[in-house]
Amino acid sequence: MCNRKLPQLSLLAIGLLLQLTCFHGTAVALGSASSHDGPWNPHHIDQLPPDVRNAVLRRCGGRAQALHYFVTYLNRSTTVRLHFENLRCDGDKTFRRGESCLHQEFVAYGKHYRLAKHYYAPCND
Repeated sequence: MCNRKLPQLSLLAIGLLLQLTCFHGTAVALGSASSHDGPWNPHHIDQLPPDVRNAVLRRCGGRAQALHYFVTYLNRSTTVRLHFENLRCDGDKTFRRGESCLHQEFVAYGKHYRLAKHYYAPCND
């Protein structure tokens, strides 16, 4: 009886090793994908909802680049919060008042987003 269980355990062990190898390769591939993304990237702006993206580009006066945490999504993505300390515009636009930085919140209304809050708060909060 012991001899019959040995091949089954061997097959189970091989199956587990194969799964771990496959999952490890996927995790490494996904983890390394973000390292190819530079810190200042216009793609972070391109991914915004159109209404929010257009507002940012108008405020910026042209092209813009952002760090990863320029935008945060709240309330199941119905609220978009922008942290302007993580935005860089063409030209010399600054969005600071002393130690505070501009923040804006857009809220989804149907298929569109509208500006709901415009305020200055501590930078990098």
